[in-house]
Amino acid sequence: MDGQLRLGEHYICDLSNCNRELLYDSERSRDLFFQAVRDSGLTIVSEGYYPFSPHGFTCFLLLAESHASLHAWPEYGYCAIDLFTCDLDLDIKPLVDKLISLFGAQDAQIKVVSRNAVCREECPA
Repeated sequence: MDGQLRLGEHYICDLSNCNRELLYDSERSRDLFFQAVRDSGLTIVSEGYYPFSPHGFTCFLLLAESHASLHAWPEYGYCAIDLFTCDLDLDIKPLVDKLISLFGAQDAQIKVVSRNAVCREECPA
């Protein structure tokens, strides 16, 4: 009998009507994002950042637990944030709430996707 082994949680966050002034300051936004992830207890092992012209940016963190990314469209007051972790004991919801607050999102759509492996035999404990 096939089963599923839960290996991670993936938070997909669409933040709209954010603080545009902050999003236009891509370096400050990046720093706030990185610090919020750092403060959450996740382990940063590498980072990346790319500003677009005339505005907008992408930044990401490679985590020991998986990854975190932010893609910003300041002209629309929008940012897309992905948080994927395989540390199932760590509650990511406080980090999501902090990011909503930091970026001043008036509207937030959050989807949580369980990342599961299908086990053809009995799933390991």
